[in-house]
Amino acid sequence: MRALAAGVALRAAALCVLLLCANASVAREAPALTSVGSDTLGNLMLRWMQAYRQTHPDLRIALQTPGSAGAPLALASGSADLGPMSRAMTDAERDAYRARRGGEPGRVRIALDAIAVFVHPDNPLATIDARQLDAIWSNGRRCGAVAAVEHWSDLAVGDTALAARPLLRTGRNTASGTFEFFRDRALCGGDYRADVVQFPGSGAIVAAVASQPHAIGNAGFGYVNGLVKTLAIAASPDGPAVLPTPETVASGRYPLSRPLYLYFNRGADGKAQAAAAGFLRFALSDEAQAMVAQQGFVALPPAELAAQRNLVE
Repeated sequence: MRALAAGVALRAAALCVLLLCANASVAREAPALTSVGSDTLGNLMLRWMQAYRQTHPDLRIALQTPGSAGAPLALASGSADLGPMSRAMTDAERDAYRARRGGEPGRVRIALDAIAVFVHPDNPLATIDARQLDAIWSNGRRCGAVAAVEHWSDLAVGDTALAARPLLRTGRNTASGTFEFFRDRALCGGDYRADVVQFPGSGAIVAAVASQPHAIGNAGFGYVNGLVKTLAIAASPDGPAVLPTPETVASGRYPLSRPLYLYFNRGADGKAQAAAAGFLRFALSDEAQAMVAQQGFVALPPAELAAQRNLVE
């Protein structure tokens, strides 16, 4: 699991990479590679770009992490070569892309991830089920819950002081792929409550929940650390509760498991364009996949990795 401090340090490093590349571009023309998209994938993309540049020293690289919603727009406009996303493009995004570019974007899976649900470490709650998630975060309860969860006593929390307190709900903002994935999977496609406190980054959610005993949050499980307590999730009220681990994510047993994607523009031959093609092959290399686990994600299983490599050959 990656620590919040490490995330801050990597964001600073990303800025340095961008500045160095900008200075280099003044001196000479060189191949360029720009990535615009997921904040969740920001640290991994930075590590990959730093490693890739070791063998491509003249490559000018730029990394922007406005959220997954920024990737389709940047790819369609040609301002990005790569679009990392923590969810699949929506039909509307693909339609807009086709209208602009005249064809489909390319896509490969690059890693596996999960959305973790977590509380303050002093909270006695240990498990939660899918309907309860919907009853906490949504305003319509499409997943079948009878009533909204308003206070911690509604989740059978016995601690007297906490039980009477209302939940402080936190989550990602609308630009995030995590926002959309959690809405589709945990809220059965329903709308979020208006009182959910939204954050632009996963690390900020972890920090907020760690500082507020009555808070609950959800974020990519690679960002979760010892400052909060991760809850085991049951797919149904009478089903087994499962914690997010590399094993349960890879097998799909954890209910909020998800793939992570790297979208790209295709050339006239239907293949990735020059600078992006080499990076895509690197992202699916053994070296890059080893970095996946180091950044708190789950590497692709061998069969899936082979299938994705075939897409970029």
